[in-house]
Amino acid sequence: MTRTQVAAGTLAALLALGLTACGDNGTAEDTATGGDPKVDAADVAGPDDTPTGDARIDFTLPDLDGADQTFNQWDGDLVVLNFWATWCPPCKKEMPLFQETWEEHRDEDFNIVAVAVDELSATEQFVATYGIEFPILIGQDEAMEVQAEYGNRIGALPYTVVIDRDGTVRETHRGEVTEDDLDGWLEAYL
Repeated sequence: MTRTQVAAGTLAALLALGLTACGDNGTAEDTATGGDPKVDAADVAGPDDTPTGDARIDFTLPDLDGADQTFNQWDGDLVVLNFWATWCPPCKKEMPLFQETWEEHRDEDFNIVAVAVDELSATEQFVATYGIEFPILIGQDEAMEVQAEYGNRIGALPYTVVIDRDGTVRETHRGEVTEDDLDGWLEAYL
């Protein structure tokens, strides 16, 4: 199955279920279940496609200047790969924490790479407003394809993948990343 077919299938499944890429209150569970507390998010998502323990997947997406960036340029770093959008409340909420953490640890072979599943102008405005300095890549269908390859079949945002310095996927996380999440990943893998 091609990346385009995966992305098209993911989008079709979301639309068929009446789901959005980000729940109204921003929780991954509400996103996956359409807000129905009686529906288990795991049932909607289907089998676990989490690639934990797998080698990282390489991809190329443009940065905000339109220059193609290949993900393997961050090999050797602990990377927090985050899929997000400007219209997603929990995505917006976690960005200042990412910026603060990146500033604190960027000289320790650590990086945050955020992939905006969004339009360029909205992403540029957000990055400028919030002073985001870590790498931002952008894509719509292409970004959805990449996050599906990293185990996010339902397309819920935000979605975060932790990749160690050896290029192994160590963690995947649907929903907002908290300070405790980040601290735990840094303690375990940095």
